[in-house]
Amino acid sequence: MSNNIVYPFMETLPVELLHRIFDNLDTETILFSIRPVSRLFRSVVATYDRYILNMKLISKSNFYLFCRFIKPQNVISLILSNNERTLDQIDLFLSLVRLRQFTRIRSLTLLNIDESQLNFILKQINLNLLTSFSFSIRKYDDRRIKTTNNLLTSTLTNSNLHQLKFDITTERMSKVLWPFNCTIQNLTINNYITIDNLCTILQCSPHLHTIIMKKNFDDYDNNTIPKFSSLMSFRQLTSLTIENLSITIDKLELFLLLIPSLVYLKLIGGRNMLDGKRWEQFIEINLPQLDKFEFYFDEWYGNRKTSADLELTIASFQTPFWIEQKKWFVACEYNIDYSSTIHLYSIPICKASLRYEPEFKKFSSVTSVVTTENKSTVMNNVKYLTLTMNKAIADDIHEKVCYLIKAIS
Repeated sequence: MSNNIVYPFMETLPVELLHRIFDNLDTETILFSIRPVSRLFRSVVATYDRYILNMKLISKSNFYLFCRFIKPQNVISLILSNNERTLDQIDLFLSLVRLRQFTRIRSLTLLNIDESQLNFILKQINLNLLTSFSFSIRKYDDRRIKTTNNLLTSTLTNSNLHQLKFDITTERMSKVLWPFNCTIQNLTINNYITIDNLCTILQCSPHLHTIIMKKNFDDYDNNTIPKFSSLMSFRQLTSLTIENLSITIDKLELFLLLIPSLVYLKLIGGRNMLDGKRWEQFIEINLPQLDKFEFYFDEWYGNRKTSADLELTIASFQTPFWIEQKKWFVACEYNIDYSSTIHLYSIPICKASLRYEPEFKKFSSVTSVVTTENKSTVMNNVKYLTLTMNKAIADDIHEKVCYLIKAIS
């Protein structure tokens, strides 16, 4: 009954409104659920010109249908990938479509691409159309270094390009000529980068306000940063994320001195980071605009820590600066039985993946009152959880699951 009411109503909607509805649906739903309904819907689907083609996890049969039914000029975002599930997908795609026909493309993502494929695509696509570009190279060809550098430089000179994500070796990245007055606003670096190269990028990018570094800096000596700080600071940068951080707090502070306008800072890793008083003094003097500070520090010690040692650590994050002024709350965990690693992190946890060991005897302390409401949000950012169990816990869970199944049946 409800279908008889809804279906005629849908067919009477203006095409523009149907296209707005399509904007909130994935491409597979549009092609395989809506298109077959009627001739009208086939026509509406054919004229839709804002397709987002994500080929990252697509089946081979659907891949061919995408290439058959969707006109390149109707695509605004394209994601291609060479992975275990989509092996050599990029070569297959290039054999089925004409890249020059992608006249509306705004976002391009190329994952695990060969350098030869990257060069071919960048030569065929109109780079001036892109507002977002992401790529990772799986197979390099030293004969193509000059060509790749020229193409990447040409891409970076595009005044419409605002978001860039890349994963290339440190050596290759250092050879790319970064243009002056680059318009990049958001930069994600998925590989190691030298501090010299990063500072050069900042010098050339007056609009760059967000940097996400998935890996650590290549190590640098204490003389590297002062040569930049004596010249300038990079006040355009307001958001910085560094994952897999392994440098000491001394070197990190030298870099943070260059970016005094930070509003958001996220750090995962690092060494000698557990002194709340030191962080407080540094932030008050050098990062006065910092509004949000997220971190997850793992600190290894050669000698066993006592509960008194841990209480001193957490106490340094319980001053009025942390609790009242900033309202940044912190948790500390330590395996008293045998671990030599202290876990100190902001609440909620900012890591996407986490290892949890429920059976160990732990020291645990937080700088805020844990209520039912905020306890449920501590793990909001965690997407992947590794659970370590001993045999007793595993057997107990198995027994309870079996009992529940029997009760239900």
